[in-house]
Amino acid sequence: MAAPLPNIAPTFAALDLSKVKALVCEPSGIIRQGIRLALNNVGIRDIIEANTFLAAHKACEEGDHHFLVLNQEIEANDSSYILRELRTGQLGRDPFILTVMLLSSREEPKVRAAIDSGPDDLLLIPFAPDQLMNRLRVLVERRKPFVVTHDYIGPDRRSGARPGATSATQFQVPNPVRSRGTGVPLDRYDRQKHDAIQTIAVERIKRLAATLEWECNALTVSMRDSTMTPESSFRSLAKLESVTEELSLRVRKFLGHATDSIDAFLSHCHELKSRPSKLGFGEVEALSQSGRKITSTYTAR
Repeated sequence: MAAPLPNIAPTFAALDLSKVKALVCEPSGIIRQGIRLALNNVGIRDIIEANTFLAAHKACEEGDHHFLVLNQEIEANDSSYILRELRTGQLGRDPFILTVMLLSSREEPKVRAAIDSGPDDLLLIPFAPDQLMNRLRVLVERRKPFVVTHDYIGPDRRSGARPGATSATQFQVPNPVRSRGTGVPLDRYDRQKHDAIQTIAVERIKRLAATLEWECNALTVSMRDSTMTPESSFRSLAKLESVTEELSLRVRKFLGHATDSIDAFLSHCHELKSRPSKLGFGEVEALSQSGRKITSTYTAR
């Protein structure tokens, strides 16, 4: 498990941000100019701009940035997809890049999609340069810890645990902007990053394994209670496929385990999904039994 990171944060004014690399993914030239002005005002000069969705994706994939300003919508594309890939480690070099996502609308679906992708903060367009500077100051001094579920990795946005709900474990993660601003050696930051990635990966594996069992149980209950339809069984099996694929990948990558049983379970899901209207109770129960074995292996880690 990653060693706890120090809670003592320097004041924003004391930081030297001249070595911070920023990436601004925004289609509007006027807004990009305002963001550049705000970043220049706090000492950030190394700024890359991307004004198309493909350019933004490529810059996130290839760059080594510490701070990201990302418009949620670029060329009618939902850019929260990019941030979700960053947070899960599928894109880029640092899943902990400090991120402010820009929104041009308060529409609930767009706000929800933005939040669910894992930004550190949201900023509604139009905004003044000082607003962005203040958001950055808060994030550098008091970044929120991350939480991990089967479908989310990112800052904890809850004001408190829901009644009756189990509180998700919080993980302190490195802050690349603060590290650069305080002169933390690169190799030290890389060790912090590696440890945090490993810790979060293990938690994600546990969450995926628990979700696998939950979905199997739901499928069994719907079959037993005669509430299953071809459409509902297809959706459940598709969800199981998605969860199992990521579980297999993470177990191989982060634990170094053989995944024969997980891959066999995945093949079984795929075969059943190909004939959702012809499922038998015995087949569903056998799938659930296999799922429980997998879950028991990884949820207790």
